[in-house]
Amino acid sequence: MRIDAKLENLSVIADFISSSMGQLGIDAGVFEVQTAADEACTNIIKYAYAEEGGIINITCEVRDNNFVVTIKDKGKPFDPSSVLPPDLETDVDKRRIGGLGIYLMRKLMDDVSYSFDAEKGNTLVMRKILTGKN
Repeated sequence: MRIDAKLENLSVIADFISSSMGQLGIDAGVFEVQTAADEACTNIIKYAYAEEGGIINITCEVRDNNFVVTIKDKGKPFDPSSVLPPDLETDVDKRRIGGLGIYLMRKLMDDVSYSFDAEKGNTLVMRKILTGKN
């Protein structure tokens, strides 16, 4: 899927994830994968592209008993592994802002990896282990 990086397209992305999983016969984990993809794409829209806009490319496939979502963009590079886990013990009004989306992606998916190439841009790969198709 190739789509404009706009917040109003997040529902289209969620539908694409659901549809892709359904076509592959995967019923379990749809909400988790949709939520992780939503967080990733929201970050791309708000931070990688900011006010400039751009394109997000998303592919879904089954590889080695994993449902794999690959998200590519050509926005500003940002390595999610550089973000410290959020402090969930501190009162909400005293916590630092940010980091919850990446935290959710890591919690909902079994693996999250990132790479950057000056020509190809950012690539985020998220994997969900398939324990069963139903």
